[in-house]
Amino acid sequence: MAASFETKNIGPAQPFVGCSRDASCRKTLSVFKNKLSKLSPLTGQRVLDVGCGEGSFTLAVTAGFAEVHAIDVQEPGLAKFRERVSGDARFHIQSMSASAMTFPDRFFDTIISIETLEHIPDLAGAVAEFARVTRPGGECLITVPNRWFPFENHGMKIGGREFARRIPLLPYVPPLHDRLSLARVFTVRTLDRLFLANGFSRVALDYLWPTFEHGGNSLQPLLKPLFGLMRQMEKTPVRWLGTSIVVRYLKRI
Repeated sequence: MAASFETKNIGPAQPFVGCSRDASCRKTLSVFKNKLSKLSPLTGQRVLDVGCGEGSFTLAVTAGFAEVHAIDVQEPGLAKFRERVSGDARFHIQSMSASAMTFPDRFFDTIISIETLEHIPDLAGAVAEFARVTRPGGECLITVPNRWFPFENHGMKIGGREFARRIPLLPYVPPLHDRLSLARVFTVRTLDRLFLANGFSRVALDYLWPTFEHGGNSLQPLLKPLFGLMRQMEKTPVRWLGTSIVVRYLKRI
C-alpha cells in the first residue's frame, strides 16, 4: 500500500465500520467463524489473535487450541476481554504492538487477524513479525477490507475533519483513497506481496459480503433482510466484490 500509511495516525474504528467487535453481532461472528473454519481446521497448540479487541471473535474461533494468546493496543477492550476469561488459564491477553512482538521465534501454530491489518501503522513490520513468530508449516488466517468493494467503510479525513460514514467509490481511486481514507483497503495481490516476501504461501482464498448487523447506519433495519442473499452472493462468480478478503497463508518449511 502507499507509504503514507506507514506513519499515519489512523485512530479508533468508526461506528460505521462493519460490525463492532462484541457478542451482540451474533450473525457476524458466525459468518467469520464459518469462513475461517472452511479454510483451516482451527486446531493446534498455540494460537495468536492480533487485534483481539474485547475478545468476541477470539472466543469464536479458538476453541480448538490448547493455548490462546491475544494482543491489541487499545486497553479498554483488553480489560473487557480479561474480565470475560478471568480464571481460564488457556488465555494470555497482552497490550502489544503487532509490529514489535515480544514472543519467541517460531512460537505459534496459527496467527489470526480479523479486520485489523488496515489499521496497523507499520504494516510491513507487522507481517515480518508474523513470519518470525509463526512456526514452519504454521498458518496465518487473515481478513481485511477488499479494495473491490465499492464503498470505503471506515470514512475519510479532509482538512483535519473526519467524516465517519460510507464513501461510495473511493476505493476505486487508489491515490485519492490512500490520501483521504481512515484505513487501508487491500487486493489479493497486495496481500500476496506482503506475505510471500516473508516466507508464506497462499493456500486458500475466500470473500465475505456484508452482514448488516452493525450500528451507526440508519439503513440497517432495511438491509438486514438481505443477510441471506449476501451469503448466496459469496458463492457466485462476483464474490470478489465482497466487503472483505479472507485468506490462509502457510509458513514455508
